[in-house]
Amino acid sequence: MVVPSLKLQDLIEEIRGAKTQAQEREVIQKECAHIRASFRDGDPVHRHRQLAKLLYVHMLGYPAHFGQMECLKLIASSRFTDKRVGYLGAMLLLDERHDAHLLITNSIKNDLSQGIQPVQGLALCTLSTMGSAEMC
Repeated sequence: MVVPSLKLQDLIEEIRGAKTQAQEREVIQKECAHIRASFRDGDPVHRHRQLAKLLYVHMLGYPAHFGQMECLKLIASSRFTDKRVGYLGAMLLLDERHDAHLLITNSIKNDLSQGIQPVQGLALCTLSTMGSAEMC
């Protein structure tokens, strides 16, 4: 029987409720395994929720590099909620040392040319955070 993945709020409560560092690591390892499985299954409906949990784990200092390509998939989505989490993830998880940050260039160009102001704002914010000469 597969144990369902936690919601972000439940994950936060469980991590904060851990009595020891070992318990915290165990909770995070289990949830990261669920997140990886969800990414492998290709569930597009819950992808942004899984990435949001992964970003929280990253903010706690745990490795979250396996979410980099998911950021790009979310940015390429047509849904604003997906784009918002995808761009946030890109700003946090990608840097100039990774080739994946160059793959975001076309998505940023497309979003800037769409004419939808909230989407343009996301693209501009990301560009200002992680833009480089190679992206031009």
